[in-house]
Amino acid sequence: MKKLVLTIGIALISCVISIAQHAELMMFSGEIKVEKLEKDEVYKKLSSWQQEYMPKETIVESDRGAGEIKGTSYLIYNSNVHAASEVTKGFILFDFKFVAVEDGFRYQITNFRHEGKIRFHTILMTPSFPYKINAVEKPWYDLVWKDIRTQITQQTPKMVASVKDVIEKAALLAKNESEEKDTLLSQIGN
Repeated sequence: MKKLVLTIGIALISCVISIAQHAELMMFSGEIKVEKLEKDEVYKKLSSWQQEYMPKETIVESDRGAGEIKGTSYLIYNSNVHAASEVTKGFILFDFKFVAVEDGFRYQITNFRHEGKIRFHTILMTPSFPYKINAVEKPWYDLVWKDIRTQITQQTPKMVASVKDVIEKAALLAKNESEEKDTLLSQIGN
């Protein structure tokens, strides 16, 4: 009996790994460009944004020389599928990486995974729940899966927009300071 349970367990784990390897992870990535901001200043703004915006439990690794801030954080997940509210309520963990570059930054946010009393594990690009489940529970899992993906696609761009806003404000301030300096120098020269 123990061998049968072990064999079934190994088969299930192999199935989940196989699905994850062949399906595409949800990912948000891109590059935001702004003018008049040096890489080190972008890094400082990314760092201060991360400290203010991300939950305090966020795990962060930073490398000022490379201009890189990466780590793991989470979004709070409250189900909009009323039949699942309590058992799926929890967190959507994700990995992030922000890299300061001259006049902007690159970002990658990926590896979303749901944690609750019932877990939905790694969230993939598939529109319906991709893991093996019995046919009776499949419609419910599909509804919750869709809700998780919807919340990710709503909240992640807002997070990126807040980073962009911080960087753009810093760039505008740097531009205004540069213009004021140029104006003062031209007045001194006359």
